[in-house]
Amino acid sequence: MKKILILIVLVSTVFTVHAQLISVEELVKIIKDPKVVVIDARPSGDYMKTHIDGSINIDASTLCNTTPVEGTLKPASELAKILGSHGVARDSKIIVYCKTGVSAGRVYWILKYLGASDVSMLNGQMDAWFAARKPITKNPKKLAATSFSHSVNAAINVDKAYVKAKMNTAVLVDSRKKEDYAAGKIGNALNIPGDDMLQGSKLKSASELTKLFASVPKDKEVIIYCKTGVTAGFTYFVMKSLLNYPNVKVYEGAWVDWNH
Repeated sequence: MKKILILIVLVSTVFTVHAQLISVEELVKIIKDPKVVVIDARPSGDYMKTHIDGSINIDASTLCNTTPVEGTLKPASELAKILGSHGVARDSKIIVYCKTGVSAGRVYWILKYLGASDVSMLNGQMDAWFAARKPITKNPKKLAATSFSHSVNAAINVDKAYVKAKMNTAVLVDSRKKEDYAAGKIGNALNIPGDDMLQGSKLKSASELTKLFASVPKDKEVIIYCKTGVTAGFTYFVMKSLLNYPNVKVYEGAWVDWNH
């Protein structure tokens, strides 16, 4: 009986992971479904040059503030209004992509923060779609405006005061580049750069990612930060959605806020 239960849990985990990292072939099969919304999280200039046919453009940076602290999120109500104006509802089946996965990861985390339940990332991003010779276009897609009724998951977004209070109990993960980490870090943060999670534009295998995060215990609360909150969202996707870390949060103010 115990073996059967373990098998059920393992199968369930595989399907959960599978659902949150979608392949080009899987996206092709569902992209015309009216419930599916594909979000290109790159800057509008890149989107207008070429994008996945059927995708809309929501530049990840337009969801964030530039002042007083760069990278912090706009108010939840404003984020919901932006998403709704682009035709994204909280119950849409959402797939996000960008160039490397970093901006897509940021949008993924924001959507989870706002309560969206069905969000996936395209493995390999735009490069994989292009390499597979799937339909691309320069023509922008517009969806009818809708209402995004947000339900904020405040538990996955923390501020400076929270980080200070958890310095001795939580594990801090710094996802900046090695040279930035070497120049200064928060407390005893571990450095796991976002670039180290990628093999080209695709995520590394589950076994490679597991090895990369071996120094981070799963029974501890994990707080991720980077420079302006962007790479941290991508790291959140990897840790929470693929490696099944149970208690992961993002310090959205990040290094810029810490030194503000």
